[in-house]
Amino acid sequence: MSGQTYNINYRVEGDSSKPPIILVHGFGANVNHFRYNFPLLVEAGYQVYAVDLLGFGGSDKPKDAEYSIELWVNLLCDFMTDMSTSINSGENDGEKWIVCGNSIGGLCSLGVTSKLKDLVKGCVLFNCAQGMSAIRYEELPWLLKPIVTFVQKVVLAPDGYGGKFFENFKTRENVESILRGQGVYGDTTNVDDELLEILLGPSEDDGAKEVFLKVFGGDAGPTPEEFLKDIEVPILALWGDSDPWVPVDRGTHQGLNFGQYTKGEYILEILEGVGHCPQDEVPSQIHEKMLPWLKSLP
Repeated sequence: MSGQTYNINYRVEGDSSKPPIILVHGFGANVNHFRYNFPLLVEAGYQVYAVDLLGFGGSDKPKDAEYSIELWVNLLCDFMTDMSTSINSGENDGEKWIVCGNSIGGLCSLGVTSKLKDLVKGCVLFNCAQGMSAIRYEELPWLLKPIVTFVQKVVLAPDGYGGKFFENFKTRENVESILRGQGVYGDTTNVDDELLEILLGPSEDDGAKEVFLKVFGGDAGPTPEEFLKDIEVPILALWGDSDPWVPVDRGTHQGLNFGQYTKGEYILEILEGVGHCPQDEVPSQIHEKMLPWLKSLP
């Protein structure tokens, strides 16, 4: 991480002698967005980790960091390499990881899988973002480029309108409205007080505003296809077909087509009526499809 030292929050449960799984959250979330996945994966015989990406959850939120997919991929690679040194000194010698992620965490999971070829044996996507943000500057029509630059540099500036935008965005009423009314959760049963506290609590931390605005208005960074071309291990994609943000069958970088780019097996399971966060919205469906696939890995 370019010589910088930060405090990174993580959660781990399960027997250290069991195969390791790491769960990577999406934008604005944290390790507790996997609240329903931890107990079932541990019960199924895995040691389960989740990491708060730099800028989110309980991890440090440096205001001057240049947030990017590459930054988070490097952080996760460092974390897994360090944990593997500890794991491989015990009963679990030589065990490889399964990397799983939601949204931006899915894209980061692809990045980690492409880089840590000797440490990763499989990747699971709970929907996958097309980039860190929706802004991929090089793909914009030239007429829009100056407008986007103005929005990024002026409108979303922390000391200007950006600060007001963040304060309005992070209200309980707004976040609940987004989760319930915009299709982020197709089934809103699990949009409860616990979820709202998980998502809203860290927004009060010093630096949360700057991180939000930098990521929200930042460049998209690497595409999924850039990572997929270097992946040889199996990938399982569990994708809600009602996701309003990263639809599986629309956009420039569709999950429907990921199998054309990877060198390994790509299995896409489309979840009917499910939104952007399937691991939290329909955890029973996720585990019904995920657990047999995990057991099939060599």
